[in-house]
Amino acid sequence: MKGDCQTHAGTANDQMEVSLPVMPQWSKYAGEVVDVSSRRSIERVSSGTGETAIVDYFLHAGTFYRAVIPMEGVKSVCGQIFNFSEKRTRVTPSGREVIYDRRGLPKRKIPFAFHVQTRFSMKPEHPIRLYELGTNPEGEALHQVGEWVYTVEANGPVGWQFSLSNGLSGNLLSVHRFLSMEEMVFERIVVGNQWVTESPGLPLNEAQKRELLRRSIDRSHRAGMSERYFAFRVCGTNNCTSNPFKILDEVLVYRGWHRLGAMFFRLPIAPRLYLRMRGLDSDPDSFKLVRDEYQKFVEQSETQQRKRKYVRALIKRRREVAQ
Repeated sequence: MKGDCQTHAGTANDQMEVSLPVMPQWSKYAGEVVDVSSRRSIERVSSGTGETAIVDYFLHAGTFYRAVIPMEGVKSVCGQIFNFSEKRTRVTPSGREVIYDRRGLPKRKIPFAFHVQTRFSMKPEHPIRLYELGTNPEGEALHQVGEWVYTVEANGPVGWQFSLSNGLSGNLLSVHRFLSMEEMVFERIVVGNQWVTESPGLPLNEAQKRELLRRSIDRSHRAGMSERYFAFRVCGTNNCTSNPFKILDEVLVYRGWHRLGAMFFRLPIAPRLYLRMRGLDSDPDSFKLVRDEYQKFVEQSETQQRKRKYVRALIKRRREVAQ
């Protein structure tokens, strides 16, 4: 089931009227309209068993699109992480300053708390093609995307804010998002000022890459807008870390000690260690900062202008909810 819906206008695609989901009865926010301005699971339009899969609600440049995904198009897959706890600071004669580690990253109050997401890089000749929602995806695409992310995140009603109690109690939705790398960089680096790092590419063959893509599509479509988010549960964990690792474990066959390593996936902690325990971290000393790769995009005047507009709209929305 995809959950109850109400018809509203004014989401990421405010040029069209869409049917918005409401929070399910099991949530303390039951009946409230879900904030789908940017966070929602994709919906599969075609099965993905052929040469392409067609999905709705692929997010790029602040807008949801219908996406045509070439199933044989994955060039590489890697993991991305960032620590979501508060930065550690200290008082100096010149004021309070952030404490940095030897790699130049801010030290965190909870050093092992990480958000995990999967980056897919497409072959140059097989980009994802984006079309307007509700249209026949033929002819020239509105956009072509070569780098994108699968990420599982909590979501709730308009004006909601994440808290540990909400994350553990199951009051929030678990949404499985597909979004372009540029959109991820805008959200997490430009606006959120996060320090996203990346693992080396996973050692996957062509068949495994395709199967990982297919299962990611299936998982997002199956979740829809009806699953509970659980940051941790002994059974039934449904968070940013458990989902991509469970998908990976469904695709790969482990041997020896790596089979025991695959038992660890529930907690959003130490994801590079999880990869090493599965024998999938080819270079544990490798350290790639996504900010460096996308610095030009971050500094563009259009990006900074969009940031100012985004922040003003966010503040306005929160004030309206508080009234």
